[in-house]
Amino acid sequence: MKDKELRKLIGNRAKQRRVELGLNQPYVAEKMGVATSTIVRYESGTIDNTKKLVLEGLSEALHVSVEWLKGETEEYETDITDKRELLIRDAMSSILSKLPYDMERAESDFTKDLLLLMLREYELFADSFQFACKNFKDNAENAALARTMGFESDKEYNEIMFLREITHTVNMLNDMSDIVRLYSKNPETATTRLANLLSMVSGEESESV
Repeated sequence: MKDKELRKLIGNRAKQRRVELGLNQPYVAEKMGVATSTIVRYESGTIDNTKKLVLEGLSEALHVSVEWLKGETEEYETDITDKRELLIRDAMSSILSKLPYDMERAESDFTKDLLLLMLREYELFADSFQFACKNFKDNAENAALARTMGFESDKEYNEIMFLREITHTVNMLNDMSDIVRLYSKNPETATTRLANLLSMVSGEESESV
């Protein structure tokens, strides 16, 4: 394949993947540490995009293989399927890059425990939400069971059972809000309550005294 054709192919595939993920050119430019105009030119194939560093940069930013960008394969293995997953990873990377925080040890520990609790609860929520969506979201198959249990309709049954599945998350979010508000008044009590909640969702014994 001629260099001009290869540059065009790489540019087209890079743009295809960027659009697929719902990303704009400035985002890719930031990830690669170049100007947005450079990404425009990479995608159009008007400048050399075949260099190893460029290909690796595009590959990392767009979560595809170098081989796919070069047209050596039609299948690309990726760990990212949409923009939200990418933004979640970006957010987590940003959080990690700021550790350790410039705080007193007790304050820093509180923020980390709060983050851990949020992440643990998110895992529980995702499992419950997935189960609820599969079993109680507009599920007409529950009509007979709903009548047997005394519900007026399968719709009412589904709504109540759906809510029941995710109530733990609603309660936990309320508890976390209370703890954050409490911290300014009584840091020790807030820290203890947070540690207890974290131990409850993670199945570990609390380290607080």
